[in-house]
Amino acid sequence: MNRPTDELPLLELLCAADEVRVPGEIEASGPHEKAPGAVVDAYVIDGGRLLLTRWHGRLHEVIYQTPAESGEDALRRNERLFAHYGQGDGWTEILDNGFGKTYRRADQRRFALWSYVMDVTTFGTMDFHQVKW
Repeated sequence: MNRPTDELPLLELLCAADEVRVPGEIEASGPHEKAPGAVVDAYVIDGGRLLLTRWHGRLHEVIYQTPAESGEDALRRNERLFAHYGQGDGWTEILDNGFGKTYRRADQRRFALWSYVMDVTTFGTMDFHQVKW
């Protein structure tokens, strides 16, 4: 049985911002609160919300605010997302702070965050990650 999290849009980091197509309705758009020059667009999609951060004309971060109905659904969703954004590279867990886990892709060019408390998953470029923190 398909769940909304099985059909989440998979986007390409670093693609040109004007090439991003999201199957949902834009809800809001505004400047990123921690990264000068970055813009965050929020979309309503099946299963929740999708936040996309554009910076220097490219897509640098995708946040899936798509809570799963069960732990099994969350695992299946995360396996699909991590495989897509890993692009053939594995992920290494860097930190578990009791709220969520931080990962780095094997080539150290991408990061991922999974808040298991809120069931929100983020994927982004390390270039952007260094600017926003």
